[in-house]
Amino acid sequence: MGARDGLQDEPDISVPDTPRQLALADEPADGAQPVSPDDPRSMGEVYAETRQRADGGWEPRQFDAPRSELGRFNPERAGLPPISLDAADEYIAQHRTTRPWLAAAETASPEARRILVALDAGGGHGHIRHEGGVTEEASMRRAAYREDPAQLDSEKRTRGIDGLKPDDRPHRCGDIATRVTDSEAFATAFARGVEHPKVRALLDLPFDPDVRPGEVTVPITELLDADGHQFCTGWQLELGGETPDAARQNRADWLQARAGGRDFDGPEPKVRPVSTFEGGEMLFVVGRNRTGDGYEIVTMYPRPPWPGQ
Repeated sequence: MGARDGLQDEPDISVPDTPRQLALADEPADGAQPVSPDDPRSMGEVYAETRQRADGGWEPRQFDAPRSELGRFNPERAGLPPISLDAADEYIAQHRTTRPWLAAAETASPEARRILVALDAGGGHGHIRHEGGVTEEASMRRAAYREDPAQLDSEKRTRGIDGLKPDDRPHRCGDIATRVTDSEAFATAFARGVEHPKVRALLDLPFDPDVRPGEVTVPITELLDADGHQFCTGWQLELGGETPDAARQNRADWLQARAGGRDFDGPEPKVRPVSTFEGGEMLFVVGRNRTGDGYEIVTMYPRPPWPGQ
């Protein structure tokens, strides 16, 4: 069994005319503390973080990034436009309103910030859907309801519309949604991944606009060292005694019924935190870059070990 987040085709669904508040996190998780009036987090975020701590063993922590190593990163080696530290700051100042996921880069070190900005200036989306700027609640709702963190229109996000594709196409997600919780860790994994032999073998292929090189996996320990799994979280569809394919089909059917305003005989999609990423891997998908003259990493995200995730 394996997850192919964003790569696995699912049936097209129509979308409802009006958004609907979903019930996944209406109730606080066991042991959750009441949300203080001064706490900027939503009830759903408190619920998601509490469940992730209880069931996924996750605790927020800061990654000790190798700043000198990150400072040597060459964006052009990744098929990305060259950018300086100062230009990265200017880019964030110019685009922070329209590209709110850049807020996570603002609090990163200058070296990591430059890498994240180079990624954003390219055509990839890994940092938009799988990096620390994505909250636990957003990751949870993506797995349960295919709500795209890249969709900035809240109504369209609730309706399951993709935020990066034209023509209001439905967003797709496999049976798992994952993220790297720290921006410094994400930038480090990306920079080291770019130089990993398995990834370089795809990036260095002779360019052919009709060829998509494909994907490779690299152990998380080779990118973020022995405790790198502690900077990864994820949410998995509950199978309810069914196969993963059946669980995904149930989710698609439930979403279709909701879109049409119909009752659904099956269960509402439910998700649970991934129990551990220890022994897991980072998936790199390589495709054409934005300028159409080379290849870049289209997306990058962590996967738990299989089986028994």
